[in-house]
Amino acid sequence: MSVDLKEAARELSLAQQATPANQSSTRGVRWGLKELWNYRQLIGIMVRRDFVGKYRGSLMGMFWPVINPLGHLLLYTFVFCVILKVKFSNDPSMSNFAVYVMAGYLPWGALTEALAGATTSILEVPNLVKRVVFPLEVLPWVLVASSMLSAAVGMGLLVPLVCIYLKTIPWTLVFLPLIALSQVLLLGGLSWMLAALGVFVRDVKHVIQLALSVWMYVTPIVYPLKLVPAKLLPLYHLNPMAGMICDYRRVLLEGLPPDWPVFAGYTTMAVVAWLIGFNFFYKTKRSFADVM
Repeated sequence: MSVDLKEAARELSLAQQATPANQSSTRGVRWGLKELWNYRQLIGIMVRRDFVGKYRGSLMGMFWPVINPLGHLLLYTFVFCVILKVKFSNDPSMSNFAVYVMAGYLPWGALTEALAGATTSILEVPNLVKRVVFPLEVLPWVLVASSMLSAAVGMGLLVPLVCIYLKTIPWTLVFLPLIALSQVLLLGGLSWMLAALGVFVRDVKHVIQLALSVWMYVTPIVYPLKLVPAKLLPLYHLNPMAGMICDYRRVLLEGLPPDWPVFAGYTTMAVVAWLIGFNFFYKTKRSFADVM
C-alpha cells in the first residue's frame, strides 16, 4: 500500500478536523474505536484509494473481487465435492456444496488479505514513519476495511444466489453485521500485531503465508465441522474463525441465528486480540523509525 507524502499530509489534516483538540499523549490504551471514528475521513480516503488501486489498470478491473473467490470455488468444488465427495448436508448437489464453501471462503479471504498485507503496511511507508506526524495506527485498519469491503462485494452477490437456492429470504440475515463486527475486531487486533512485528522481524511476511495455509485447513471452510473427530473439537473452539464461519453459514444458509455461546466465545477472543494488538503496536511504534 503506497501513500504519497503530500496526499497523506492533506488527508491527515482533514482527519484532524474531526479529532478533539484536547487529545493528549496519554491516549495509549484509550485510543480505540472512538479515535478510529475520529479519523474516519482519513481512513475512508485511504480505503477508497487502496481498494481502487488494487484493480486499476487490470483488464477485469473491479470484477476481481468476484472473479478471485469464484476461481477458488471452482477448484474446491472439483477437489472436495467431485473427487473427495464431501457433503455439508443431506443435499449432495454441487450447488449446495458451492454455496456452503462460498459462505466460508469470503470471510476467510478477507482475513488472508488483511493479515498478509499488514506485515508490510508500515515498512512500505517509511516517509510517514520518519518525517510526518501521522497516526500510524490507521494503516493496518485501512487494510482491514479494504479486505472486508471486498468480502462485502462477494456477499452482496452471494445473498441473492442463496435466496434463489433456498427459495426464500432468510430473516437471520440481520445477524450478518453482528458476526462481521466480531471479525473486524479480530482482524484489527491481529493486523496491529503483525504490522508492528513486521517492522522488527522481516521474516514475518514469509511466515504468515505458511501460517495462513495451515490455519485455513484447520478451519471448516471446505469441509463441515461434523467431520472433525470429537476429540479435536475443543481445539476448534480455540479457533475464532471456525466459530465465525459456522455462524456465517447458520445465518445465511440454515435460517438459524448465531450459536450464541460460540458467538460469545469468538467475540471475546476478538476483543482480547484487539486490545493486545493495539497495546503492542502503540508501545513499539516509537522504535519504528530507528529500525527502518
